[in-house]
Amino acid sequence: MRRILAFSGMTVRMLARRRTIWGVCALTALALLGIGLIPSYGVASSGWFVLDLGMSAMELGGLVLAIGLGAGIFPRDRETRILLPLLAVPLSRGGYISGRFLGGAFVQIAMTLLWAVALMIVMLARGLPVPGGFLVSCALLGIEGCFLLSVVVALGFRVSPPLNAPLTFLGFIICSLGRQDFISLLPGAPGAMGLLWTALPHMAVFHVKDAIMHGFRVPPGFVLLAVLYGVSYTLLTLSLAYASFSRRDLR
Repeated sequence: MRRILAFSGMTVRMLARRRTIWGVCALTALALLGIGLIPSYGVASSGWFVLDLGMSAMELGGLVLAIGLGAGIFPRDRETRILLPLLAVPLSRGGYISGRFLGGAFVQIAMTLLWAVALMIVMLARGLPVPGGFLVSCALLGIEGCFLLSVVVALGFRVSPPLNAPLTFLGFIICSLGRQDFISLLPGAPGAMGLLWTALPHMAVFHVKDAIMHGFRVPPGFVLLAVLYGVSYTLLTLSLAYASFSRRDLR
């Protein structure tokens, strides 16, 4: 475990040197600033508007960040020929996946926290109240971002980075559909599509901004279940990544 944590620290330092990551962070922060500069024209619900757009920007930024963090990890390690030395002595294949993912997840959560603070500053600067469940909603977006990162990492063992991004975007859109919208993709097989929709992860579990915008309290039990839901699917995805990586010939 100590080796995995040390390797995850190395991963954080490696990712911190990538200009792409900081570019995504900066663009999302600028988007939040731009949302804060939109005039309210005296509309009483302008706080809902800023919060809705701001959290949507955070969610999209988290998706793009996950792709930027995870899509190139395995291909780059293989191309730079550091993969075999890592696996020769200090790490197992499972340790490699765990270390890379934990390092990326740390960056993902740190950036989500930074964006949450930026959105809070924007709202306070405009004299808008910050809802009580705001931090809970941001925390769930962080869990969602970590799950998306695990998907990107898993795809990285099967497809190239240019193909990883559109597949992740497509999967995100599909998993964001409601049951009826998903079944309408293939209306001729409603039973099979319903079962498939049930098995797929649902991004809506992590989205509670509508509830907090309207003053509803998010039950702690729901938050706990949402966290367990995200962690479970993340572990499942990483297990699939390990199953793919363990059979791969690296020579």
